[in-house]
Amino acid sequence: MRTNSSKSSVTAEQLKRSATKREYRQRAAKEHPLATQLAIVALSRVLRPVLRIPDRFVVTAVVPKGSNIYSFNAAAHWLIELRGRENPLRQETEVVVVNEDADLEKVITLTKLEGTRRAIILLSSEDFLTPEIRILSDIVANIPDFTARDIKIAAIRMGFGKISDVTAEFLASEDLRRLSLVMRRGRSVGAMIARLRIYPKPEETPKPEPVDFTPTLNDLYGFGAAKTWGLELATDLAEWKAGNLPWSDVDRGLLLSGPPGCGKTSYAAALARTCGVNLVQASAARWQSTGHLGDMLKAMRRDFADALKNAPSILFIDEFDSFPNREDLEGESASYNRQVVNGLLEVLDGATGREGVVVIGATNYPDVIDEALLRPGRLERHCAIPLPDVTSRVGIFRYHLREDLVSSSLDIVIGRSEGWTGADIERCVRDARRLARRERRPMELRDLIISMPPRTRVPPDFLRSVAVHELGHAIVGVLVDADQLVSVTIEDSFDSRASQSSLGHACFQERSVVRKTSTYFEDKIAVLMAGMAAERVVFGDHSNGAAGHRQADLNIATDLATMMEIKWAFGNTVSSEVYGKSKDLARMRLKRGGLAHVVETTLRKQLERAESILTDNRAALDALTDKLLLERRLTALDIAEAVKTRARELHARTG
Repeated sequence: MRTNSSKSSVTAEQLKRSATKREYRQRAAKEHPLATQLAIVALSRVLRPVLRIPDRFVVTAVVPKGSNIYSFNAAAHWLIELRGRENPLRQETEVVVVNEDADLEKVITLTKLEGTRRAIILLSSEDFLTPEIRILSDIVANIPDFTARDIKIAAIRMGFGKISDVTAEFLASEDLRRLSLVMRRGRSVGAMIARLRIYPKPEETPKPEPVDFTPTLNDLYGFGAAKTWGLELATDLAEWKAGNLPWSDVDRGLLLSGPPGCGKTSYAAALARTCGVNLVQASAARWQSTGHLGDMLKAMRRDFADALKNAPSILFIDEFDSFPNREDLEGESASYNRQVVNGLLEVLDGATGREGVVVIGATNYPDVIDEALLRPGRLERHCAIPLPDVTSRVGIFRYHLREDLVSSSLDIVIGRSEGWTGADIERCVRDARRLARRERRPMELRDLIISMPPRTRVPPDFLRSVAVHELGHAIVGVLVDADQLVSVTIEDSFDSRASQSSLGHACFQERSVVRKTSTYFEDKIAVLMAGMAAERVVFGDHSNGAAGHRQADLNIATDLATMMEIKWAFGNTVSSEVYGKSKDLARMRLKRGGLAHVVETTLRKQLERAESILTDNRAALDALTDKLLLERRLTALDIAEAVKTRARELHARTG
């Protein structure tokens, strides 16, 4: 009997609490405005799985576009308080609102604290749904727009009683602002509908479609082989989508290299638009920022999965040089980097072949990338983007100017933009457009000129040394059987803000068909050493301009002399190594006994040879220096005729 009495007492207590809870819910529910009522209805569906269990959880909910996030904030607190009457632990739940004013780092830190047992994160936009919040959350939900069913439930909660499906559909067709104004307590449903019909929504003036200035590959200039490859890819993808071409016949990857600001990211966007496919953007730095090795690999796989889900697509991976050659890895981070490269190889190959996904890797340093990533089926093509030439700069300026300065000649700004990247040109046009906008007038040519940084003049004696150096290359180039000389140019000023600046250049073109013997490479090295040689002949010593970076004359000559010995069997041995990168060749010179001495001997021999040639042609060198300083550009024919003329004059005097 005691047991039965106790059982009856517990049941009565439960009923009492249930009645109290119901009374509280009914009383409190009527006090909320419509927006909060609808938020309670929608949010309760998301929170139902977790609010009934006393455990740790983090729930993230993205509110409907255009809704008031603070209505959801009020709804979340009300639901927590309601559940807290059943279980006091519920009241330990934190509610965090994330909109444009929020600090995401503080949000993540707050919800990671051990003292926060439970958290509800409300996002005003899916843009705030970062990988960190996804990792942190037990539940991630996008709350849909309010429906007629939600309106019916809210009407009951507010005391309007049951409304018909037709009425609910009509009310749901109204925007929430008008609906919140009309649904007031004490007003009948019929009166609400009448008011909404008497004062219909004003006709909205259609907003003009935003102008899309995203270029296609046809709009781009200065991309050389990369543009050709991209246009061919667009054709192949169209054939693949039509079922006329198997995926195995489509190029699936490209390594894009070039100096900063040359337009690698713009190229990827233009390629995706040209091909009519989706663009998924990723970067090694973004993957690494997600956390430890496991987090990075998950982020990497997630972007590949997104690209596959949105196929056909272009997956653009920036900072691709973050995946270095595994053979060169040393130190504590070697194991980490090997696993990262292995993880990338795994997703590049893909169990299903990643059909429909073309991967574009962008880098400033193509030489350091692991070669396995560049094999067929992966990033099998490599296109280097050069600095834009005169024709390309005209096209880039015209593209960014759009309808401005159509009838104006751009010769003055084109000439002063030597060494600029596409990003430099875009910045100049943007600055010029800002000047005109501030004065409320159309853009003028002077705006462009004012927006260009002042050029630094080169002192005459320094410019003469530049001319001597470049003519040394040119004269030796026309007298030995190496590459074909095209022209020699010098600049009397330079832009210190440009991405790259060059005061002089001797342009050579490799012949389409040439037998590359040891003599050919010795001649080529002699031409490379001839700039230094000319300075030594005229001034008695040489400057540092011929060495110190990858594309410097002496550095290229050193690598060629090394490969002559170990790669092409032009030295004392007939064994061959496959090395071709500067870093590998430098390591071989240190490790392989006698190699450094052989390379040094080759370089000194060709330097002395170049000095001898230029000493014999000193008169031509001096005459051409004066002419180049005056005209700033000489052709190969100018050089050849001057050398022949001085040779005939010398022969006549000595003959």
